[in-house]
Amino acid sequence: MNTFVYTLSLSLFDSFSTTQQIIIFILLLTTLHPIRNSMAYLAGLSSSYYLCGIGGYFMLDRLSKIINQYFSTQNISDPHYYWFELVSGVVMIGIGTGYYRKKRFASPTLSEHLLAARLKSMNALFAFITGVVISITSFPLAVPYLLALEKYATLHLNFAAANGYVLLYNFGYALPMIVVVGIYLYAKRKSEDLTGTLQEKTRVLNVQLTTWAFVGVGIFSMIDAGCYFGFGHALIKGRYF
Repeated sequence: MNTFVYTLSLSLFDSFSTTQQIIIFILLLTTLHPIRNSMAYLAGLSSSYYLCGIGGYFMLDRLSKIINQYFSTQNISDPHYYWFELVSGVVMIGIGTGYYRKKRFASPTLSEHLLAARLKSMNALFAFITGVVISITSFPLAVPYLLALEKYATLHLNFAAANGYVLLYNFGYALPMIVVVGIYLYAKRKSEDLTGTLQEKTRVLNVQLTTWAFVGVGIFSMIDAGCYFGFGHALIKGRYF
């Protein structure tokens, strides 16, 4: 259960912290063929991200060196680690709050207008390729994904179990977009013209998702550390780093 929660929490943070893939997904719902294009994009995004995870699992020796060199805290005692986690939680909440205050009333940028205009003419094949490119280029910098793969290795999982957790990770990564589809289909029955509404709300949603990515992780980190200091054990067994 701890590994299950660990996997889902990291994958959701990975998805929300890089909101571009969610925003592109939502903008694809404003095209002439919204469901076809958005599903093609999600298929390309998820399948390639899954394959990147499997490939990364087979290259864990190299990945472990990178993670241990830059992100490992194994040489730090538990009290110091959880104090750091507590402080970092406060910092994350501060960053999220500051980002929201700065961006909530800002005007759309030129790049946002150009992206929206380009996506209007996108077809299913191009949407699929876009998803693939985003996954492949973001994987080397996807620290949560790399940490999850490292965790699976330290648990000495066989390939079948590791493959199951990689699939779970990718389900969590795609979950926000799956929820968006459900909301879209429900709203479609209430209103025939959602394009204008989606375009108007997309930027606001981008700010909100980014804000809650920081604030949510900050709150969780503070609770995790608080459980350690209050009850002698953290909310999640084992460290994230």
